Amino acid sequence: MLIVSVEVISGVSPAPPPDPLPNILYQLLISAPPSPFPDVLPMSDRDAHDGYVHLAQAVNILPLAMKNYNYTRQLWALKLNYKWMRENQYDIRWEWGTSHETIYPHLYDNTTKQMVLDIKTWRREENEKWNQTSLVDDPWLTDGIIGGTISLNLGTIEKSVLQLLCTLLSFYVIFF
Repeated sequence: MLIVSVEVISGVSPAPPPDPLPNILYQLLISAPPSPFPDVLPMSDRDAHDGYVHLAQAVNILPLAMKNYNYTRQLWALKLNYKWMRENQYDIRWEWGTSHETIYPHLYDNTTKQMVLDIKTWRREENEKWNQTSLVDDPWLTDGIIGGTISLNLGTIEKSVLQLLCTLLSFYVIFF
């Protein structure tokens, strides 16, 4: 008989990191970060409750906005130097999302000023969905891998398909 033991922390389970690893990760905020940016950014209430900072790859930003942030008309994103974070031995774990379909990076520490490469804001109108904004094809979103950059600069057909998928995702979240 084979017995397998898997440690689950705070409702999340370990996942294999992507290959290749990105050099850039993102942290979404629902309010403007302090100015000037502090040496250490306090965790949000949600992050403090979960025990880690929720991070994302570039490709996850639009689906996350569509699924989790339809209640806000403005989003801020911190572009974080994941390569630097790894080199400086920050505790970043790749773990399955609640659906167990997507892998997300979680920072088991606070975000620091040294990690932040840039800050970006996106806005949407009252009746506009996030998939109808500049967030859809913003070249600012990249994984930072030379020769393997995830490009969200989409053609008309690809953009329409992505918008349709995000719309379907938002209906799925509303009805289920």
